[in-house]
Amino acid sequence: MKQYPNLTRLLVCVSASLPLSTLAAEGGFIEDTTATLQARNYYFSRDFSDIEGPNQQSKAEEWAQGFILRVNSGYTQGTVGFGVDLL
Repeated sequence: MKQYPNLTRLLVCVSASLPLSTLAAEGGFIEDTTATLQARNYYFSRDFSDIEGPNQQSKAEEWAQGFILRVNSGYTQGTVGFGVDLL
C-alpha cells in the first residue's frame, strides 16, 4: 500500500480552510464592493548649464500624472464564492 504524505497534508489544509470560506461569503456581491482611486504625479527637471556648443538647451522639464483605479467586489453567496477584481 502506497502512502502519499503530500496528498494527506493537502487534504488536511483544504478541509481546515473550508469553514473560513463560508465566513468570507457572508456579505453580498454588491454590498462588499470597494473602489479606490489613486493619483500619481512625477516631475523631472534637468539643468544643462554646463553644455557648450550651438545647441545650448538650458533646461528640460517634464511632468506626468497617472491614475490607478482599483475595484474589489464582494463574493457571491453559495457553495463557491465568486468575486471580481479590477485594476
